[in-house]
Amino acid sequence: MKAGFLVSAVLWGCAVTCGPSSAATAGPVPSKPAQLALAADRARLDAYFVALADAGEFNGAVLVAERGQVVYQRAFGHADFEARRANTNDTEFEMASIAKVFTAVAVLQLKEQGRLGLDDPLAKYFPAFPYEAITIRQLLSHSSGLSDQDLAPAFDAYRARIAPQRLGMNDLVPAVAGAKVDLKLRPGEKWWYCNLGYKLLALLVQDLSGESFDRYLKAHILRPAGMRRTYLKTAAINRADTPNFARNYDYPFRYSSQRVRLDYYEEATFGDAGVVSTTGDMLRLDRALRDGRLLKPETLREAYTPARLADGGPDFVWLNIGGMGEADDGLGWFVFRDAHDGRIVWHTGGMPGCATLFLRNLDKDQVVVVFDNTGGEGLYKKGLSAMRLLNGRPPVAFTRSLARIYGRTLMADGADAAFVKLQDLRDQPERYALGEHDLNNLGYQFLEQGHTAQALETFRINAALHAQSDNAYNSYGEALEKAGRIDEAVAMYRKSLRLNPGNTDSAEALKRLSR
Repeated sequence: MKAGFLVSAVLWGCAVTCGPSSAATAGPVPSKPAQLALAADRARLDAYFVALADAGEFNGAVLVAERGQVVYQRAFGHADFEARRANTNDTEFEMASIAKVFTAVAVLQLKEQGRLGLDDPLAKYFPAFPYEAITIRQLLSHSSGLSDQDLAPAFDAYRARIAPQRLGMNDLVPAVAGAKVDLKLRPGEKWWYCNLGYKLLALLVQDLSGESFDRYLKAHILRPAGMRRTYLKTAAINRADTPNFARNYDYPFRYSSQRVRLDYYEEATFGDAGVVSTTGDMLRLDRALRDGRLLKPETLREAYTPARLADGGPDFVWLNIGGMGEADDGLGWFVFRDAHDGRIVWHTGGMPGCATLFLRNLDKDQVVVVFDNTGGEGLYKKGLSAMRLLNGRPPVAFTRSLARIYGRTLMADGADAAFVKLQDLRDQPERYALGEHDLNNLGYQFLEQGHTAQALETFRINAALHAQSDNAYNSYGEALEKAGRIDEAVAMYRKSLRLNPGNTDSAEALKRLSR
C-alpha cells in the first residue's frame, strides 16, 4: 500500500561571507560585556553552520538577529552550480510556503479595513465556490477541510482541458466547482494543510483590493517594510532569473546520486508559494510586523493565537512538521506549544530542492531565517538549533535518512553492499533514521521507474525489518505481483491479512488473484 504525504540533499559547502551586514539596523553601541556575549553567540553559531557546510549538509544562507540587530549572517555553497556562482547574503531564494505569511498579512489588512470578515464564508465573495460553509478563518488556519490530495485529479483533468494554456488564478474556482468532490473532512473538523486554500485567499485579495496580487504585495507589504529584494515569481510574473537568484537543486529520486536543477515556475498561480526574498529582507519583514507598519497589535495577537476548531479545541498541527515539536496553527503562523524559551511563531517552506524557515521569538525579539536551495535535509531542526544556541542551549539533534543512503548504495553497488551499509548505519540512531514509510516509498520509486529487482529487494528488507507491519507485507506483495511472481505475492498478501484482517488492499488483491 503506497503511503501518501501531506508535505514532502546534501551538498558540499563553501563558506562565502560572514558577520554583520546591511540587514542590521542602527542602534546604540553595546557595552563591553554585551560585546563579549555577542561575540560568543556569533562564534557558537558560526561553528555550528560551518560544520554543517563542511559536512555537505547545508547549502544556503542564514541570519540570526536579536532586537533588530544582526548577531550572525553568513552564506554557504552555490546559488548556481553550473556557473559556480556562490551564495551570498544578498542571494534571493524561493521561499516556498513562507509565501503564506505574506498572503495572511494581506488578508488581515483587508479585514482591518472592513472589506471582509474572518468568519465570512468564501462563497460570499465567489458564489460559484461549492463548499458554502468554508470560512476565510478556516482557510487561513488550514482547518477548512479542503484537501490538495482529494482535489488533485480534478485539477489534473482541468489542466488537460485548458492545455496548452497554463492554470491561472481565475481557473481555481471553476476547477473546484466542476470537480464535485465530496470532502472527507467537515469545515473546522481537523487541521489539514492545504496549498489550494492559500491560493484562493490570494484570489480573494485581488478581488477585494482591485489590484493584482503582485501589485498589492509591493504597495502594501514590501514597500512599507523596505523589502527591496523581495518579489513574486511565477510563470507570468518575474519569470526570468535575476543575477542574484538561487537556482534550486535536488535528487530526482530517493536512490539518485546526481542532483538535477528544478524549475517551479510552470503555472501562473500563487498565494501558497512563489515569493522570493533574502535573509536580510526577512529581518525587515519582522521589524515591520513588530513596529506596526503592516498590522495593528490586536490583529497580530489574533494571528499569533492558536485557532479553534468547531469543537472548541485548538487547531493542532498533528503532522509535527520537520520533527520540530508540537504546535498549533494560528492565522498564517504556526505557534509552538512549548514556550520554555518564549512564545515562538514560525513558518516553514519546502519543495523539492527548496527548504526554508522563518522563526520568530516574540517575547525575546529574536529572529532566525534559514534558506537552503538544495532541499536541506533536516533544515528546520537546524534553524531551531540556531535559536537554541542564541539562548545558550544545545542544538537539537537531526538525523539523515538511511533509506536514501540504502537506495543509492543498492543502485550503485548491489544488494549485498547495501545490506552491509544498512546494518552498519542502523547502529547509529543518533545520526541516521530508518522509517518503515521511508523504505516503503523508496521501494515504490524503484518500482515506478522500472527498477524491479531493486524494488523487490527494498520491499523484502522492509518486511523483514518491520515484521509486524501489514502494510510492509502488502507493498511487498504488490511488487511481487507486478513481477509476475504470483505465488509469492499471495503469500505476502496472506501475511498482511493475518496481521490486519482489515487491510482491504490485501483482501482485494487475494480476491483478484484467486479468480
